[in-house]
Amino acid sequence: MEMLDVKNAAHYFACYKKLEKSYTDFQLNALDDYDLSPNEIVVLSNLEKIKTASEIALKTDVSKALVSRSVKFLKEKGYITTTVSEEDKREQFLALTEEGKKIALLIDEANRRFFATAFANFEDTEKRVLTALLRMMMRNLNID
Repeated sequence: MEMLDVKNAAHYFACYKKLEKSYTDFQLNALDDYDLSPNEIVVLSNLEKIKTASEIALKTDVSKALVSRSVKFLKEKGYITTTVSEEDKREQFLALTEEGKKIALLIDEANRRFFATAFANFEDTEKRVLTALLRMMMRNLNID
């Protein structure tokens, strides 16, 4: 099997970084009126499915410290509420306020627009191939 040229591999990862930056910039621009950090957007966009800060950190690969700081700021802004767990007093359950739900919806809409643009000329087969290749790379690197 032929080895991948290191320059090509570096180019692939540089492209990934550009895609990630473009995605973050798109979200920040779409939510410009709310003065949110990228990590605060991550927390808000995951609260429909994930209910604790530690789970968000685990699932999104954002450090617990950054998630905790984001939770603090989002609570101060009135976008989320916290409830201490009965079983483990160190754990807090997070919930969106009504204003937080509106922002989470805006994040979801921004994500849909971004992905619609990014995948505009993809056939379903190409999406499946891309997904398979990314999964293979993550498996090769032992990334969950």
